[in-house]
Amino acid sequence: MNFATKLTASLAVIALSAAPALAGDRASDMRTTALSGQSSALIADCTSETASSRAVRACTKAARLANTPDVRGELIARRGLHRLALGQFDKAGTDFERAGSLTGDTSLASLGTGFAAMMEKDLPRARSAFDDCSNFGPLAPLAQYGLGLSYQMSGDTGMAREAYAAALEMRPGWAVATEQLASLG
Repeated sequence: MNFATKLTASLAVIALSAAPALAGDRASDMRTTALSGQSSALIADCTSETASSRAVRACTKAARLANTPDVRGELIARRGLHRLALGQFDKAGTDFERAGSLTGDTSLASLGTGFAAMMEKDLPRARSAFDDCSNFGPLAPLAQYGLGLSYQMSGDTGMAREAYAAALEMRPGWAVATEQLASLG
């Protein structure tokens, strides 16, 4: 993976980490309500902020043990985040799609699929996925940010600027989007 791809993958993970469905406080809910006590270590590894093959395996095992589709979907989405950070973009996209079908949250699936497609340099597919979730409440700024990154990757700084500005309008003061907008000059 070259430097630009690593940087973009890192930015994608930062952006997706802000998704409400993946918030850290939800991990404690998962530990207490949907999994057996023996699974606490798996949840801890799965919800780790450090992407590793261990975290991917932990998410896989914890998802198998989860007794509700919502928790299973959140664990698979977390696995997708780890895979995205590890450069396993195709598998990450599959995880986000599966998580969306389990939770009924198509916006998160579209967002994750968009970032995964962008990392695979499939910019038209990425833009289509971001467009699918650009009207959804709390994830709309992330979708606009993803659009901005995809336009910036293709050299269309005008469209990138518009997308970053839209993200900042929805989420004022967002440092990551502000920095990307400033990088356009």
